[in-house]
Amino acid sequence: MRAAVYEAFQGPVQILTVDDPAPESTGAVLKVEATGVCRSDWHGWMGHDKDIRVPHVPGHELAGTVAEIGADVRDWRVGARVTVPFVCGCGSCQQCRSGNH
Repeated sequence: MRAAVYEAFQGPVQILTVDDPAPESTGAVLKVEATGVCRSDWHGWMGHDKDIRVPHVPGHELAGTVAEIGADVRDWRVGARVTVPFVCGCGSCQQCRSGNH
């Protein structure tokens, strides 16, 4: 697949061909059809976010479709339209279960 990638903090962002991902058993692979690069992506590129390792594909707020699902996924189907907002809850804790993730 093609993706925007930076290989060094504060380095150039390039469009590269990278390996296609495979879903974990409880995960999914999404075909990203639109994404934005926001201020938190800039902080990641600058090296301020200690969780980001290079090489890195920015653009964590996206919209697209489900391309593949893991063996244990039950509530999603290939082709479903999805969006991923900035805040992603775990889905398991009391706050998430109450709809306040």
